[in-house]
Amino acid sequence: MVKNKPTDVKMHKRTISTMKISKKRMLFSLSIALIIILVAFLALPKNKNAVLSTDSNSAHAPSTKTAPSFNKSLYSTDEASSPWVVVNKGRVLPSSYVPHGLMVPNLPLRLGPTSDEMHIRSDAAAALVNMAQAAKLQGINLMLASGYRSYSNQTATYAGFVNTDGKEKADRYSARPGHSEHQTGLAADIEPANRKCELQQCFETTPEGQWLAANSYKYGFIIRYQKNTESLTGYEFEPWHVRFVGTELAQEIVSQHKTMEQFFGLPNYATYPNKSYEIKNI
Repeated sequence: MVKNKPTDVKMHKRTISTMKISKKRMLFSLSIALIIILVAFLALPKNKNAVLSTDSNSAHAPSTKTAPSFNKSLYSTDEASSPWVVVNKGRVLPSSYVPHGLMVPNLPLRLGPTSDEMHIRSDAAAALVNMAQAAKLQGINLMLASGYRSYSNQTATYAGFVNTDGKEKADRYSARPGHSEHQTGLAADIEPANRKCELQQCFETTPEGQWLAANSYKYGFIIRYQKNTESLTGYEFEPWHVRFVGTELAQEIVSQHKTMEQFFGLPNYATYPNKSYEIKNI
């Protein structure tokens, strides 16, 4: 029997060591490859229907989807009970119209709760209470100065202003009977609880007036007679007069800086027909 030479033993051991190192490297490489494959798999979309685009520009392609347009015909502008009814100097309510669901809102009132003027339509009342509560949390105390006015009430109110200031001047700030938004039960005159600048244009500069102008649309109200729109509405700027139309329409009107007449494509003050349009008693 021939014994291995010392050099052969050393070479044999070196070969075995090299094989072990190669095996370890191979296992390490396989482990790294498996980790990469696993990470790539986890990064794939979970939706089995998702398709990976090969178009490098597809991620930057503009969307073809368009936001749905506002439905202006959702409610009528010609029916007295509609939340979107448009009443102005060229559109008249029936003298017999009285809105349903009149109620006294739970907020400070200028007059006693038995007064008709301290009533307002229930949908507008709920929104008005929410608005007043939100304002109070910010240190703003709002009061209802005037709400619903009947046809006969507006007749007396308008006649009083004509006697005091004359017909031409009264027409700039007071509605003739049948032409007042107050008869719908959807309009409200708001003032500070301390009655500062009560129903005066200086209300605009009070904390209450500034808050109302900035926030009323969030609760479904618009400032109906804006500054510099007398040629469109026929009325002077009334920062205290709000009209309930619902949050969606209020946001649309405010964002577009339009009057109700402009928004619905109705005649403005300068283009009213000679004969008033008669709103339906519905």
